[in-house]
Amino acid sequence: MAFTLQIRQKKLFGKTVLEIPLLARACGFHYGSNNNFYILEEEEQSRGTAVFYNPERIGRGIFFDGSKAKEGCYEISYNIPTTKAEITDAARLAGEIERRLGRVEMYCVEEERTFTCRELEQGIPDFVTFGRKSLNHFCGNKELVSHILTLARWPYTLTEDKVAAWASCTDLSDFEQTLHDLQAMDVYYAKPRLLQKNDTKEIGAFYALTEGCESVFPVRADGFLNLGELKVAEGFVQFVLYSERRALEGMFPYERFVEEMRKGGVRQYDADHILVPPQTKGELEKLAEKLS
Repeated sequence: MAFTLQIRQKKLFGKTVLEIPLLARACGFHYGSNNNFYILEEEEQSRGTAVFYNPERIGRGIFFDGSKAKEGCYEISYNIPTTKAEITDAARLAGEIERRLGRVEMYCVEEERTFTCRELEQGIPDFVTFGRKSLNHFCGNKELVSHILTLARWPYTLTEDKVAAWASCTDLSDFEQTLHDLQAMDVYYAKPRLLQKNDTKEIGAFYALTEGCESVFPVRADGFLNLGELKVAEGFVQFVLYSERRALEGMFPYERFVEEMRKGGVRQYDADHILVPPQTKGELEKLAEKLS
């Protein structure tokens, strides 16, 4: 579910083309483009589209589509449920777009009605209430095997305690704080290289753990989101020495890597991921010896 706002410039000739970096800077946002695993590639854009987020209050991201800029057409949208801060940011972004384009028409696809910037701002309390009810409903759905949300920077699998708490929450404050805290961390969110064997067509997932870098890794080698329904047969991890610009020899079974990490008392990041602390060269060499 989303809230999608189509913004059309009423100027007949000489349509205004908005540049993503300049628009982001004017609003105090960061921006990027999602890869196939829904992980944001910072400061990237794709065919006139990008995801904006407020670094002071990171939520689920505001999608900006300027692919039809030459026609004077733009689109912004945010996922529901999202945070109160992001709903406010979306209204602010719409206002900045209007300021730059001049006279515009704003049409909400889902509600099939037009909005003015003033109406968007005045409607924030109602949008927040609807978002909170949507969060209650999402977390209260017992038929879901897991509760996964795509966020601005990477996906998040809710833990059991968050599912229980948000199924009956009366406001979005904890939801907002949790989403920000998870994404404000200076970490590497691991993504795999997927390779297919020529003979068996089996797919392998290959990860890299880099020296000196705090990292988020999935508990399972196939614990990632992507655009297709790929079945991973095997998972492997390789250790990279950043200081020497080389990888340690060997590809190691992913399950055993996670087992060894857990023996060291790594923190749980979310229901499907662990937070691996920075590893020294010596620690990676010892770990490689254990897994050999």
